[in-house]
Amino acid sequence: MTSIINLLEVCGILSFNLNRQQIMELFYYFPKKYNVDIIPSSEMDSLLPETSVEAVIEMIYKKASFGDALVANIVNGSVTESGLFVSWDAMHFKDLLSVRALTPTEFLQSKDRGD
Repeated sequence: MTSIINLLEVCGILSFNLNRQQIMELFYYFPKKYNVDIIPSSEMDSLLPETSVEAVIEMIYKKASFGDALVANIVNGSVTESGLFVSWDAMHFKDLLSVRALTPTEFLQSKDRGD
């Protein structure tokens, strides 16, 4: 057996080389193809209170690692349109967020800080 987190990690890593259909097939058919149980389940409704497996996999389809997809989904559900997201890896979030992503240096140099 393996966890839903591990399965999503594999999907995220492979998303950079697979198309949407291939990622979807990997996610949904992995347990049957390799005779592996997914715990708690690949059908579970919620990964964390703030997000769902379906929402995370949608981000992974956009060529995102699992961690980036999880963070982007939480940010998109929590931050207002005028917000900013600061990350050392801001470029990873370029096409994933509904708000602008900046590195700490960019943020400190930005006039949008609210000073």
